[in-house]
Amino acid sequence: MSPFALRPSSRSLRAALLFLTALLLPQAPARAEPGIRILNSLRAEELAFNALTSNRAALDALTEMPLHSETFVFDGRLKHALEHPPARNVMAYLTECALPPGAAVEWTSRAGDTYTFKGEVGLCPEWEKDKPSQACLGYVTACLLARNNAFGRRVMVSMRGEDPSEPRRFNPSGARQEWSPMFLPCASGEAGLHAECGWLGENVGTCNPGDKVTVAAGAPHPATCTGQLGRIFGDRVLRVCEDPRGCAWEDRLADTLGNPCGGIEPSVEFKCPASGRYSVMSAPYSRAAIPGSWVAPVATSGTYPAGPFGAYTFREGAFYGNMFDSRGLTVEVVLNQDTLQPKLVNLRFKGVVHDNVHACHGRDWVDGDSHLRSRICANADIGGERIAGCMARAAGPCEPGSYNPRPARCKVNDGTAVWGDGDFEGCMDEAGVQHPEPITVYLRSPCEATSPKEQTTCGVTCDYSELPPKCSDTCKLKKSPGQCLQTDACLNNPKYCPAPPQQ
Repeated sequence: MSPFALRPSSRSLRAALLFLTALLLPQAPARAEPGIRILNSLRAEELAFNALTSNRAALDALTEMPLHSETFVFDGRLKHALEHPPARNVMAYLTECALPPGAAVEWTSRAGDTYTFKGEVGLCPEWEKDKPSQACLGYVTACLLARNNAFGRRVMVSMRGEDPSEPRRFNPSGARQEWSPMFLPCASGEAGLHAECGWLGENVGTCNPGDKVTVAAGAPHPATCTGQLGRIFGDRVLRVCEDPRGCAWEDRLADTLGNPCGGIEPSVEFKCPASGRYSVMSAPYSRAAIPGSWVAPVATSGTYPAGPFGAYTFREGAFYGNMFDSRGLTVEVVLNQDTLQPKLVNLRFKGVVHDNVHACHGRDWVDGDSHLRSRICANADIGGERIAGCMARAAGPCEPGSYNPRPARCKVNDGTAVWGDGDFEGCMDEAGVQHPEPITVYLRSPCEATSPKEQTTCGVTCDYSELPPKCSDTCKLKKSPGQCLQTDACLNNPKYCPAPPQQ
């Protein structure tokens, strides 16, 4: 029996009580997804070390002048900053974050090449014609951090937040409720199949309409009660939906908190819908359980996984601060005005490039601080000099309930402007200073935030289309979302993994 399991008798009784409660409560429907969809593909070393946002004079010019073509022609502090290729890349993302569609900044290099940087998100539209406000700089800082990718991959993310000056900034539809809180942490001690909170989107599968499909994670084959289908660590329940974005309990195809052979390892059979696709969600049986449990389901027919979960439901964490405050810069990238070659100037560098830029992680990361460092830290070569540093300070968990013993950094788990979008608000740095412009990042899967190497593992793959199934060993097995929440520090050295809770 899994060390995470409740005793069968108490579990059955609790499940029955929760079922009766669920019948009396309105179900939470899945609605349109909120937020701003945008690519996360800005390399971490470029954001950390470039002659635009890692240069004091350039930062002062950016905060004093409009983000306009003429500024880069006539202001000597900016005229040559974009000669540094990483600075041009950062400028492209900065302009996309700050200016609205249709706005653009043009700059011509000393060699005569003209570059056009176009607006997209419009988090700071005033910057096109005037100097930016502090609130603008906060949102653009958070946007750049949200789009930072240490592995140089192109990943789509959903950015969520609240801008009191423009309610539709992060909520284009204007709806008061955008997405069910089924993917947010539970407010109290919910458990079982019917709780509409604490779920994790696993993956999407495909099948032949009308076929019987069994999805299981660690359970024996239902036809023989022998062998093992998929894997599990801890005690988790499954819900199967036709919608690739997941579903509420009342719209499920099937769900299970055990298997027909008598164990708690989940296994469930359902009829393949007419669409020929389905999604799988999992959750800890007890939503109050310490993070760290996971499932790696398999299907007995069709293909699973056939694709990632269909909605951006995994809350990675939040970013906040002000990278445009030149007083917070700890190391500079300076260009030689004759050769245009970069060099480093150590102001007071101790590993973090900006003192006033911060990041916190969602509760489900087993080692959230390590995840943040892998996300925002990088090595770079500047003028032949190697440097390693982080773009922001890892502030710890955003919310309570994580394995991280550090205090939660954000006062609000779901901002009041839109119910269910799960934006962190009132986020603080390690000194307790509050930053009012956080951006919360959502992914389709936590695996998208890990290195390609960390997304695979060794294990057994099987073809279950016949009995006995044909199985083989491989070290190219894709990790499930729950497995990706276990960082290398934990997987490579089990002593760093969380201890199973005592029941």
